[in-house]
Amino acid sequence: MWLKYAVNQDGALVDIKEVASGKTLLKCPYCDGALTAKKGRIKEHHFAHTGETCREVSDRPESDTPTLPLYDKFNLELTGQELEQLKKFWNSVHVTHRVLKRLVSQGLLEKNPYKGRAGGYELTKLGKIPLGELSLMLFNQVQEPLLLKKLVDLQRSVLDAYDADSPSLQERLTDLKLYRTQIRRILSNTLYFLEIQADGETLYKIGVTQRSIEERAAEVQRELRSYYQTVVVKVLGTWEHRGNVELYFKHRYKEFNHPIGSLSEYYKFGDEDALSVLRDLRRMKSKVLTRAEIDIYEGKPDQVEVGIAEDQLAHPIGYKSCAFM
Repeated sequence: MWLKYAVNQDGALVDIKEVASGKTLLKCPYCDGALTAKKGRIKEHHFAHTGETCREVSDRPESDTPTLPLYDKFNLELTGQELEQLKKFWNSVHVTHRVLKRLVSQGLLEKNPYKGRAGGYELTKLGKIPLGELSLMLFNQVQEPLLLKKLVDLQRSVLDAYDADSPSLQERLTDLKLYRTQIRRILSNTLYFLEIQADGETLYKIGVTQRSIEERAAEVQRELRSYYQTVVVKVLGTWEHRGNVELYFKHRYKEFNHPIGSLSEYYKFGDEDALSVLRDLRRMKSKVLTRAEIDIYEGKPDQVEVGIAEDQLAHPIGYKSCAFM
């Protein structure tokens, strides 16, 4: 798996985005081995072991990694051929019955008995995601339950390992910690959408920030003055705790992407398209945090980890209580 987080000297997790490329003083959260930050132009940025890669990282299948569902990968692990067939269906190009059955079995298509005289197939919400055709509001409705389900699955995995005296307990606890750190990061970020007038040209910018929007807008203005003489920034909207949406927005509207030098999060929309994008953003409901999300956002330890620590303290000879489950 790609290792996105390392541990610093204070025991805190550090994101690959926060470090420069090259050897670091950071450690692997699984084996405590030294790490090198790999930040090239082809492969996804990640930490690699400076020495031999530990089993917990090298032998993990992608499906078993503590990553956020539908956060930065939207092809749903489809093959190139399957994705092409999905695009053909969306564009009303004929696909075979065998292809239809396979896409239905993957949850990407469903039968609509009211479509046409004899009924027909249509894309599910999940099926629209690889194509970027699902609205931001509906994307949240699909992703949020998956985020919380995976959290519960990881907690259950920890409890099962503890109950079985499994040597994998520490690995499972690390998985849970890494996953909660990723959730905290997206909950701590505010999504913003800016309109920018630059030398008579209208641009738009999507992004996330943990600072005030005024600070971020001023920074954007300074960045753009390296390319334009006159820059006026207008905030069109902010959405608290919506850091999960930024990358799907980029996927959904990639055809409008308009990089400026090394700045990649800028877009050019026509007037009608700009209004449509803004409606898409404004239809998202305000994020209401669950109890579990509040604990993560506030930096509280996981209840399962706390329960195990208390159980071990109360029963040092190895007896396990399930009272905290």
